[in-house]
Amino acid sequence: MKPIVSLFLFLIILFGSCKDDGQTRKLQVAKALKEKELVFSTINKTWNFAPRTLTPESQTIANDWNDWRLFMVELHQKPKGTIGAFQRKTKSLVQKVDVLNNTIPARINKPQIKSRLTAIITKVKVLHTFINLDRIPEKKVVTLITDLNVEVNALQDQIEEIVRRSHIQKEEGEQEMLNSVGGVQDTTNNQQIQQTNVPQEIKEFEIIK
Repeated sequence: MKPIVSLFLFLIILFGSCKDDGQTRKLQVAKALKEKELVFSTINKTWNFAPRTLTPESQTIANDWNDWRLFMVELHQKPKGTIGAFQRKTKSLVQKVDVLNNTIPARINKPQIKSRLTAIITKVKVLHTFINLDRIPEKKVVTLITDLNVEVNALQDQIEEIVRRSHIQKEEGEQEMLNSVGGVQDTTNNQQIQQTNVPQEIKEFEIIK
C-alpha cells in the first residue's frame, strides 16, 4: 500500500506543480500583453507627422523626388490596432528610406541635404530595431519618433533654403549681366559721341580722299 500511496502523492504534487506553472505562464503572458497595450497607447499618441506647408517651388521639388514622396506618404499614414502595426510600419519605412541617398534631385544634391538624410535613415533604422524588441524601451521609442519628426522638417526647411539661395544667386547674376550690357552700350554711345565731335576739317579731308 505504501508504494501506491507514495505514487499517488507524487502525482498530486506533479499535477499541482504543472498547474502552478501553467498559471504562472498565463500571468506572465497577460502582463506582457498589458505592457504592450500601454506601449502601443503611448506610441500611438506620439506618432504624429503633420504635413509641412512648403512654397510652391519647393513643394514641386519634393513631389518630383518620387522616393521621398513615397517615404512621406508612408510616414504620414498612422498605424492602427496593435504594436504589430507599428512594427510593420517601421519595416516599410526602412525599405523606403534606404534608397533616398541614391535618388536626390540634382538641384538639391548638396552636403547639407545628405547630412539630414543620414540622420533620418539612422533614426528610422534604430526605431525599427527598438520597436521589435520583446521589451520595447518605451521612452527611447518616443524620443526617436519626436527626433525623426524634427529631422524630417529640418530636411524640408533645407530644401526651402536651397531654393531661396538659388534665387539670390540668380538675381546677382542678372545684375552682373545688366552691368555688362550697360558697359557695352556705354562704349557704343561713347564711340558715337566721339564720331559726332570730330572736327569739320577732318571730315572734309576724309571726303577729299
